Amino acid sequence: MKKIIAILLTVNICVLNVINIFAATTAGQEMRTQVLYLADIITNDNFMNDFVTRAEFSRMIVKASKYKDSVSYYDATTAFSDVDNANEFAPYIKVATKENYMTSYLGGLFKPLEYMTYKDLTRACLALLGYENSDFTGSQIAGRYELFCSLKMNDNIDKGINDFVTKKDCVNAIYNTLKTKSKDSNSAYGTSVFKDLSVNSDGDLNATGLTKTKLEGPFILKRGEALNLAIPFDITTANIFINGTSQTLEQTMRELNDMGYLVYYYNKTTKTIYVYKEGTTLESSTLVKKGYVNHIYYSASDTITPTRVQIDLAYYTLSGSDVKFAFSYAGTIHVGDQIIFIYTKNESTGDTDDSGDGVVETEGTITNAYLYNLNY
Repeated sequence: MKKIIAILLTVNICVLNVINIFAATTAGQEMRTQVLYLADIITNDNFMNDFVTRAEFSRMIVKASKYKDSVSYYDATTAFSDVDNANEFAPYIKVATKENYMTSYLGGLFKPLEYMTYKDLTRACLALLGYENSDFTGSQIAGRYELFCSLKMNDNIDKGINDFVTKKDCVNAIYNTLKTKSKDSNSAYGTSVFKDLSVNSDGDLNATGLTKTKLEGPFILKRGEALNLAIPFDITTANIFINGTSQTLEQTMRELNDMGYLVYYYNKTTKTIYVYKEGTTLESSTLVKKGYVNHIYYSASDTITPTRVQIDLAYYTLSGSDVKFAFSYAGTIHVGDQIIFIYTKNESTGDTDDSGDGVVETEGTITNAYLYNLNY
């Protein structure tokens, strides 16, 4: 009876926390989902409100662990009579149970098709942070649930302790786990597992590093061109974001027709496409623009390699041999051409460039440039 009362008290505390937290964090759901896409913890955003099976969750939790890159499909044998070695989740089930992220049932069963419960979700996430049975006294379930809530790992989750959890719930729980300090560490757990993941000043995860290392691009898509022919995977299964907002393929093509061009990157692992209209691209300091080339400048000591250009009366320096070659005499871009270019803007105003014919204030440094040449 005392255990039941303890669990009920803990549930009440967590429910009160959820009421306050849920409304404040709902707006960040797309961002949370994108972080887990980039980390390859989840593979798509389909059926986010469907319940998650124990087999499906085994992949999520292992992909969020330090064993994410060491799963062997050649050694997928498990000790469970209800998990066939050919099961796509068998390697993850093996690691998840071996490392005590998940538990099995009496009789040598894993029950892979049963749905995950909230209490099992909390156990798995706390196990990632290094918490074990010995860290809890009395009721293990109540102790874990109380700690889960006190660490605010229940942000954006509105479930009872025995309820089944959805894919969305799992995304939120794992996201919260990644930004929570490990048991014996002063740094966020996710930063130790994913070297390109960091935590920003607001305490949220910054996945820019993951984006840069896993994305291919930038590429240019012009009006009249088909995005599905430019992507090396089935676009019907892809997740598309325009300037950070989820969009359908039809909406993307409408934007293309309206704008005349779009810049895009893609991630083959997560089948995610990031599309950008004129304005900010991967980071706030990186921009995409369209304009006419007014002048191309060379230094007095090197009349072969250009160092600076003027586009729509603004000056930009050039970065990288490919970009410099594109603006050279032998390149594809010349004075009078309309181009699409990506540049990193100067961190402060007043940055100057003394190449070419005198000192000028520059807007930034061009890293990619493409001929626009749209004739219709």
